[in-house]
Amino acid sequence: MNQAQAAALTVALAAAFAAQAAQAQSVSISAPATATHAAAPFSDAEMLSAKSPMPKVQHLPASAFDFNAAVAEAQGRGVAENKAGKRPTASAEGLMVRRQISAAALAAARAAGAGAAADDEVTPQAVGTGGIHFTSTRTYPRAQDWSYPSSTVGKLFFRDQAGYSYICSGAMIKPGVVATAGHCVHSGKPGGWYNSFVFVPGYSRVGSTETRPFGTWSNWVNVRTSSSWANGGGTVPNVGDWALIVFGTNASGYRIGDYTGTMGYQYPAMIGRHVSVLGYPANLDSGTQMHRVESMANNGGSNNGVYGSDMTGGSSGGPVVLNFRQDYAGLTGSTQDNGAVRLVSNVSWGYTNPAVQVQGGSQFNSTWGSMLSATCSAYAWAC
Repeated sequence: MNQAQAAALTVALAAAFAAQAAQAQSVSISAPATATHAAAPFSDAEMLSAKSPMPKVQHLPASAFDFNAAVAEAQGRGVAENKAGKRPTASAEGLMVRRQISAAALAAARAAGAGAAADDEVTPQAVGTGGIHFTSTRTYPRAQDWSYPSSTVGKLFFRDQAGYSYICSGAMIKPGVVATAGHCVHSGKPGGWYNSFVFVPGYSRVGSTETRPFGTWSNWVNVRTSSSWANGGGTVPNVGDWALIVFGTNASGYRIGDYTGTMGYQYPAMIGRHVSVLGYPANLDSGTQMHRVESMANNGGSNNGVYGSDMTGGSSGGPVVLNFRQDYAGLTGSTQDNGAVRLVSNVSWGYTNPAVQVQGGSQFNSTWGSMLSATCSAYAWAC
């Protein structure tokens, strides 16, 4: 074997070992081998009665309220990975669907306590009893949800093995890949995979009128979560409550992110930073509108960040973003962590007492990076 052949073998072996390591750190399941791989449509009643699987914590360490320590950690820890997102490349003209939710389904949901009016105003809170300040708002104007980078965020519907419907949030991280929480795809217990995943980017509903600006994507292909979540018993905080869902192309050969754009990502880059958190919380506007929270993220232990938030279930899996913005001219290159729209975590949990008004999530690290690499290796067309 000559020197060039030896070098090539070394590279090949390194790649093989890296692939094995990525697989060991995560588990995945593929869609049933059907012609379309499409999830069965969700009825109005299923959508309106869908519950959140968000887990809750009942204890926070002292570090969750130590702002100075969190900042010092951010400044002292190097960033391992920093990738930019991409703006949309395909026109979404013709994809928008506006439909009416049936009056009977709405009446039944309200009777069951599932439905304050969709356009009830939200009163932003400055701080909960946990003492971590934040601001909260419905994203506005509503057309903003159709523009990058808000367009990357959407509502996720799915079912458990018993057929019950659930809701989460998620965001496009690659053109064909949605990033969400592990508990939105798997219960964390043996055989706990969920199914029938449907993603609706830019979703909104005002009264009975539902708008889906980029259509409905139900052709899921593969789901991956971390081994730490799948084997963790469903308890939080978990070091890796993350998931990635691959969706197929449409009849025109385009992927979701071709129309919506994709977020970038950076890790580790949540704890000690000011972040934006987006999602569809069921407690605000009954989960019919995208919401946004801004807060400082402190250290919650177990590789988790903690931030102030008045969002609850439904926001699970929603993106935690560094520098959620559209870029502008004149940005100084010396600013730390100045890359736009960098996904750094997903919403993982809330607190048992809603008055505390905090949420948290697993900070992305090399394990999350290995998950993404494993997904893109298996489904290169999606990335």
